[in-house]
Amino acid sequence: MRGAYYSQTKLLRRNLIIYKEMTHLLLIKGDCLEVLPHIPNECIDLIITDPPYNIAEGAVPIYDTRYPKGKRRKIGLEAEWDKFTDEEFLRMMYKFIDEVYRILKPSGTFICFTSDRYLSYLRTYIRNKGMVYRQTCIWQKVNPVPQMRKVKFMHATEFFFLVHKEKGHDNFRWEHGQHPNVFYHPIVSGKERTGHPTQKPVWLFSELIKYTTREGDLILDPFLGSGTTLVAARNLNRNAIGIEINDEYINMAKRRVAPEQRDLFGNFEFYFHDWQTSSQAIISEFISKLQKPKSI
Repeated sequence: MRGAYYSQTKLLRRNLIIYKEMTHLLLIKGDCLEVLPHIPNECIDLIITDPPYNIAEGAVPIYDTRYPKGKRRKIGLEAEWDKFTDEEFLRMMYKFIDEVYRILKPSGTFICFTSDRYLSYLRTYIRNKGMVYRQTCIWQKVNPVPQMRKVKFMHATEFFFLVHKEKGHDNFRWEHGQHPNVFYHPIVSGKERTGHPTQKPVWLFSELIKYTTREGDLILDPFLGSGTTLVAARNLNRNAIGIEINDEYINMAKRRVAPEQRDLFGNFEFYFHDWQTSSQAIISEFISKLQKPKSI
């Protein structure tokens, strides 16, 4: 009996370890401004995202001339989902930041890509909310796309900002070493490329996640796109929620974090829900899965 007791205890401990190491990924199809109000208060460790910020404004069709006429595909950005007036964009972002403030933990971090034309407006609004705008950062593309129209320099930088919810409660992982606020990395190419026009490198998001979270933390990307945040979170053993409204990009994300990849990337569970047909309690139910039992 005593031996059986110790065997059962050992098995239970092993199961708890497996449960603790399990990574949970949730993909929701829906409009983030409709979904976010249903996320509980102060439950997210990191919000990292790349919302549409009007870079399609004034875009003209650019075609890949490697192909014969009639078969050339567009390579310029003409996405309708990325066309706003400045007033529409800022109104959307202010509403979004209100939700960011509510759902971030006191020690939470907010990282958001945007255009330099909006930085001052967003920085002012964030500070007026009582959050700590730490700094503006830059992704320096070492292989920028050539300027097809030849009227200006190549666009080789993208801006993003680092914000902490409360002063003195930040979760910055300085033990990973000093790092400048400029990140040098190529644009996505090769097998990593999905066809999303503004896809971000997994390496870049992995670096940002590594410096702002710990294993088992919960990450949210409300403008998921092709799923880079879920991929980086899975690789780093972080739990994550991604919200995306576009069917094409949802399918991209599903392929990149498919359950059949579990053998390659460890122990994780992937869930998908359509916000229009699912219970609005799915997020609370998902977060409840992350409550880890105490080890014996």
